[in-house]
Amino acid sequence: MISGAAAIKFEWAMLGLTVPFVLLRLYSRCWITRNASASDIVVVLTWVLFAIGTSQDFATYRLGFFQDQQTYTLSLLDNFLDKENLVKVLKISFTNTIPYYGTLWGTKVSLLLLYYKLIPESIPILRLALHITSLVIGVSFFIVFCLNMFWCVPISRNWSIDKEDACFSFAARVPYFVTAALHLLTEFMLLILPFPLLKVLNLTPRKRVEVGALFALGGLCIVFTIIRIVEVGLAVNVATVGVWSTVEQAGGIIVVCAPALRGLGAQPTPQSQVDLESGQQPSIHGQGWWTAGRATPKRRDSGSPHEIIPKAFLRFSGTHQSENAWESLPDKQPSSDDITITHAQRVVPNDLSSQASAEDLNITKPEQTVQVQPA
Repeated sequence: MISGAAAIKFEWAMLGLTVPFVLLRLYSRCWITRNASASDIVVVLTWVLFAIGTSQDFATYRLGFFQDQQTYTLSLLDNFLDKENLVKVLKISFTNTIPYYGTLWGTKVSLLLLYYKLIPESIPILRLALHITSLVIGVSFFIVFCLNMFWCVPISRNWSIDKEDACFSFAARVPYFVTAALHLLTEFMLLILPFPLLKVLNLTPRKRVEVGALFALGGLCIVFTIIRIVEVGLAVNVATVGVWSTVEQAGGIIVVCAPALRGLGAQPTPQSQVDLESGQQPSIHGQGWWTAGRATPKRRDSGSPHEIIPKAFLRFSGTHQSENAWESLPDKQPSSDDITITHAQRVVPNDLSSQASAEDLNITKPEQTVQVQPA
């Protein structure tokens, strides 16, 4: 049997284990592949909920909880001697269900956002399945939240120390098993959903296996959930429940961070290859995490500093705009045949970094002469 002190240390260790995965995901998405999205925000918020839940467990441990033979049953009212601290422990345990289930469903939402980028609208049957999965996950979270919050009414019964009035909604049988069933159902839906997509992806057999293995990581969350359900059923020891609940949450966070880590081996995407207006990287092989790390098209060796930027995003690097409106339009730029540059006088400046004056260069075009102002 796991001791309370060992359980708390294990929870902090698992929280620390998830930190590098979250940071590496953010580094890969924000710096290397430059395709950060709402799913990254969800992952960060999910980790924050995980940290809050771990802190709450530590707070109850400091109050005398997580001791040997303590369970989430009414016998706790007799075994806990300090009644004032017992009320605090019960209040914290009641509110702890919010970050706990928030973490579990947060990982589901992060995967859903990933699937919405992966599954194209050109596959309507998969998009329909994705919409149904999203609806089921949303409804299931609402049911889980209501059951664990309002199973015992008034809510104050959750921290009552009177045996005849006490009721723990977070440990009641109906909320627990309904929550476990909905959790497993949605996990299976998320696990199965992306595999039909492998048939239509233009991937080599090796890449197909790699992507399939990443999808299959979701099966680890199901394994952890089943183990937790069995362990809680066999022994309702508080420390045991805390350990397996932590493993379940940490495993979910690691699984949702794993796909983005494929881009760590790639070179950072140059800022010049990003749309100057929207900030988005132009699509090369379509959108999706499986493209992370692929080589971008080779640059043309023309010597032009703007050559790697798409023409639609080309902007002039001068410090001032031209006085003539026609010169500021990309489709109205004069060609090399329309411009004649003649040197009126060759000037050799003493300072090599200086520029020729406006009188030194005469730039002409048909029917109009343009005087170039000094930069």
